[in-house]
Amino acid sequence: MNFKKFFSNKKRNIIFIILAALLLLDLILGLICRHIINGLDDQQAARRWETDGRAAQVSLFYTEDQMITYESIRKLEYNMEKKMQDAGIIEEEDDDNSSSVKIVDTRPVGRKEASGSDSNNGEEPKQEEPKIYNSSYSAQGICSLEFESRNAENVDAMGVGGDFFLFHPMELVSGGYFWGDDLMKDKIVIDEYLAWQVFGSSDIIGQCVTIGGVNHYIAGVVKSPTGRFNKAAGLSRCIVYMSYDSLARYGTILSGRTSEQEISEDGAKMQSGGINCYEVVMPDPVEGIAARIVKESSGLEDKYISVVDNTNRFNGFALFNVIRGFGIRSMWTQPIFYPYWENVARGFEDVLGLMFLFRIICKVAFWLIVAVLVIIAYRNKTWTVKGIMMDLADRKYEFEARRRLKKETLPEITDKDQE
Repeated sequence: MNFKKFFSNKKRNIIFIILAALLLLDLILGLICRHIINGLDDQQAARRWETDGRAAQVSLFYTEDQMITYESIRKLEYNMEKKMQDAGIIEEEDDDNSSSVKIVDTRPVGRKEASGSDSNNGEEPKQEEPKIYNSSYSAQGICSLEFESRNAENVDAMGVGGDFFLFHPMELVSGGYFWGDDLMKDKIVIDEYLAWQVFGSSDIIGQCVTIGGVNHYIAGVVKSPTGRFNKAAGLSRCIVYMSYDSLARYGTILSGRTSEQEISEDGAKMQSGGINCYEVVMPDPVEGIAARIVKESSGLEDKYISVVDNTNRFNGFALFNVIRGFGIRSMWTQPIFYPYWENVARGFEDVLGLMFLFRIICKVAFWLIVAVLVIIAYRNKTWTVKGIMMDLADRKYEFEARRRLKKETLPEITDKDQE
């Protein structure tokens, strides 16, 4: 083929450039989408958790008129384990002395330390029994911290329980995390903004601060996230992560409905309720079954909850639904106080949805142009199927004739020649 002659057609060259540009744009958008998704660590718990079997991360958000207490979470998990048994995800084995629960068709996974950090500050990590699932719950509020003569008033506070930092492995500047099963509930994790504001340093592990007149100790300092969405979600302000028990006793819960209850004879009170987010990572042998189990286990109607399957929220089908609900999606009728990580994810959903739409346009345009070129080439063809078949037959005949001729002209090799 004469390539110089082939590429001398300017119209054809423009079409090829357009096709190449469409493919390149689709590839670039795909890489950007993958980079954004991989950067959303709060949405990747299932990928960090699963080993041999398929797993899912599911988030459950409650409306502000619901009073969700620690007992409510315990009841939800009891119902969830029963439904996991009914679905065949786990099975209960009875023996003479006790009953044990095991996972079916997946390897049980215990708590994993995020970001390679040691939550016990240099000590050996605790050996734990494998868990059927890992979960976390949280409430949002404010509290005030005191250190010597310095005060930080009305700091944003996240009261957490369970394996919160398994779901939210924030980058550590120093120290480590605390966990829900720690015996003492007096550890806190603060961001570097607050560390510099109160202590003038981020190397403050083990330092004591007073919250509501009670001593709490710095377990870790985390890096403050940057970016437009993070700032819009509230991460431009200082934030402290503390146990849900500490927030209920020594801070003020702002999310959900709460009630006060006396906890001692001297009239000390604490808040009950206010939990507005529950997260779980669990086996998901059939896609969507984990989200359905969590939703049914809540015991509440759809108007009181919002269930998000974080594992699949950025796939093509989910992003298509984001595009389809563009505009209407912003008309949120449920009074839900979303935590910052969900607001960030929802913001990126819109961005990824638009990118997904552009990728679809690129693909459709590419194949439409290819289809038009094929139709034009077919209509202007100077060949016929019969002619092609005859040409192939002639080529076959010529090939076989050359082989016979070559074989006849080769000299015969005798035994004497071989010697």
